[in-house]
Amino acid sequence: MTEPPPESHNAIAQRWLKFLPAMMIGHVLITVPAFVISIALAYATFVQAEATRKIQQSETWPYVSYGTSNISDDGKTEISFKLGNDGLGPARVKQIEFLYDGKAIRTPRQFLQACCGDVPGQPTRFMSSNPEVVLRPGETTQFIRLERRADNAAIWDRLQDERWKVAVRACYCSIFDDCWVLDTRVADPEPVKACPAGWHDFEERPHPAAAAPVAVRQP
Repeated sequence: MTEPPPESHNAIAQRWLKFLPAMMIGHVLITVPAFVISIALAYATFVQAEATRKIQQSETWPYVSYGTSNISDDGKTEISFKLGNDGLGPARVKQIEFLYDGKAIRTPRQFLQACCGDVPGQPTRFMSSNPEVVLRPGETTQFIRLERRADNAAIWDRLQDERWKVAVRACYCSIFDDCWVLDTRVADPEPVKACPAGWHDFEERPHPAAAAPVAVRQP
């Protein structure tokens, strides 16, 4: 008997071509679910990371507030201006702007002169501290304090009224460098990416460069 001739290459190729659509469908059925699963896992990881970040932020969230008082904690007749941290995490107070009657004030001494009749040649004694500090949760810093005495009664009484014309802006940040701007003229602190530039920074005392007299060259 004569053996059947071997299949030609074209016949073999045509036979495989018949199975190609089924193979492609099978490949798609395997690849697409794997791709969908990988996308779902990536999204779940992102959601989990975002949730973790928000939990960390909430557990370390600072909230700085401003206040003024006319009596000290130990009952003395004393006017104070203070910043406090009412939040859950530390607050880094990075800069502060002090406004009296709508005008930026540079130092506590300048404030007493502008508001209350403090005489440059006869300065009133008061206590102050640097307002740019790190406040722990529940901590308060009193950056201006004036106790009422016989020798400053007129200035103290004037300050008792004029302190309500003060507005404060403070920029503070958390340990994760999330920052906010407190403005006592609006309800809530505003989140910001970075502390604003161009503020008239309030300092405990004049900066040496600003306080130094300017030399005048004689002709």
